[in-house]
Amino acid sequence: MSGGRKICMTDSGGKALFSVPDGGIIRMFYGNGEDYFAVCRYLDETHAEIDGVRYAVREFARRMERNKISYAPA
Repeated sequence: MSGGRKICMTDSGGKALFSVPDGGIIRMFYGNGEDYFAVCRYLDETHAEIDGVRYAVREFARRMERNKISYAPA
């Protein structure tokens, strides 16, 4: 993990939920009871690479809300 850089995960409205360090992992909870772990890489203050896909953090939150997937630091 890179020293000091943190990814601030927000909801789709921009409200801070939690942060994970660069190289940290989030756990995603699906409605069917399954879960999945994804590695998060810091890109800049509002962007991250999550499971190899580049996202604006708020867009990631919008997608998760739309698909009814919750997530938390692992």
